[in-house]
Amino acid sequence: MTTTDCVLEAIEIRKTFGPFEVLKGVSLEARNHDVISILGSSGSGKSTFLRCLNFLETPTSGSVSLHGQEVEVRNGKPANPRQIEALRRRLGMVFQQFNLWTHRTVLENVMEGPVHVKKEPKAEAREKAEAFLQRVGLAGKTNAYPSQLSGGQQQRVAIARALAMEPDVILFDEPTSALDPELVDEVLKVMQSLAAEGRTMIVVTHEMGFARQVSSETVFLHEGRIVEQGPPDEMFSHPKTEVFERFIAKVK
Repeated sequence: MTTTDCVLEAIEIRKTFGPFEVLKGVSLEARNHDVISILGSSGSGKSTFLRCLNFLETPTSGSVSLHGQEVEVRNGKPANPRQIEALRRRLGMVFQQFNLWTHRTVLENVMEGPVHVKKEPKAEAREKAEAFLQRVGLAGKTNAYPSQLSGGQQQRVAIARALAMEPDVILFDEPTSALDPELVDEVLKVMQSLAAEGRTMIVVTHEMGFARQVSSETVFLHEGRIVEQGPPDEMFSHPKTEVFERFIAKVK
């Protein structure tokens, strides 16, 4: 561990699908209150890397540590599978496609994890869920079903659901890419407010404004490797590699 306030650390993560090596030894450290934006073209490995952090994808090799508790991979499998459940309880995840339970109300979606995973009493879970829904601007939607909400509202429910687990780190996988353009801002504003609260966040995103203005650190992945990494203003103003310079010129 390189710093005493390190929350989540990935070391030499490699991921192979058949003959294709998607991740070629990616290492990343998230400290308390960091907001790390991961950028890269389609196929660069950024979403695969994020999913390796909570073992939705099992790395082919490498290790992930949360507060110094290491989950080691051997021969493409976790050395101790029981660690995975404990890891996931402390890592929130917000998906591109929301992944809400369509047959449950907004309130029930947010209560699900605390009640069934953390075994919280229903009354306590309900109180927290209502508070988190208010936090994301959806206090009036507790009894609605996902089909009755806009995409932006569904994604805000998904953020409330992640918050309800009171995670140490929240992982966001392209949280605005499935949204209509007019709905993107409402989700980014919630994410920006979470960053202002000091939440530790790792965000795979194509939103360059968010990456530059909100992130404490930016990572650029290209062909399964970190090509550039550092403070966003420095990276965007003075790209060190031609490939990142081309990338930001293309997405502006």
